[in-house]
Amino acid sequence: MGRGHAHEVADPGERCAEVQGAGTGRYVLKALDKSDLDLVMRTGRVATYQNREHLLREGEPANGIHIILSGIVESTHAGTQGRELMLATWEAGDFVGAPYILGDHRHSWSARALGRVEALHLDQDAIRRLIAQSPSFAVALIECLGFKGETYSMLAQTLAGQKAAERLVLLLVKLCENAAQDENGPISLGRLTQANLARMIGATRQSISLILNRLQDEGIIATGPTKMVVNDLSALRKQLAD
Repeated sequence: MGRGHAHEVADPGERCAEVQGAGTGRYVLKALDKSDLDLVMRTGRVATYQNREHLLREGEPANGIHIILSGIVESTHAGTQGRELMLATWEAGDFVGAPYILGDHRHSWSARALGRVEALHLDQDAIRRLIAQSPSFAVALIECLGFKGETYSMLAQTLAGQKAAERLVLLLVKLCENAAQDENGPISLGRLTQANLARMIGATRQSISLILNRLQDEGIIATGPTKMVVNDLSALRKQLAD
């Protein structure tokens, strides 16, 4: 599979600290103790990707997974009439390459870097060896696949909503629930641009702007150039009931 300007990083071991410190069972490396983590890092190959560079492309033969060590990756799908739909964004600790990580198949969607990204590539042979050698890795991988299945199920539910406001609020609620942060305080959702949100729910950027402005005026969210913060998740959920 073509990697463009991706190249190996000299010392992959130094890239693990951020991943180990992040989140819940959605992160495959976080569930591992030091010996299993060292084994995984030795087995894979670390590469760096520049902004807009693809880690994998829709329709190409698949070969394993890419575990994100730093940066943000977006998953996209080529829709009808050449329209590109954004499916999700993934951060350090997540991996791309699902749903099928073993066997002969082609990617159902693409994944590309948003800014500079470092990722650990585990090809299918490496994954099979790790499953045999590390039960902890095998369990963590299964848990992460469950999380990804729930994420894409959430996307399907979101797109089934009839109104753009309903779809957007449902998406934000689910992102908050997946953020592994204290629900009683502000929840940071990272870099979510209006254009990306529009692509995720199949709406126009103008409609997204109007909805976000209303939520911000009500104090439910706060938006900035680099991140969005949900100040009141209970109030956001209440929007779905109204």
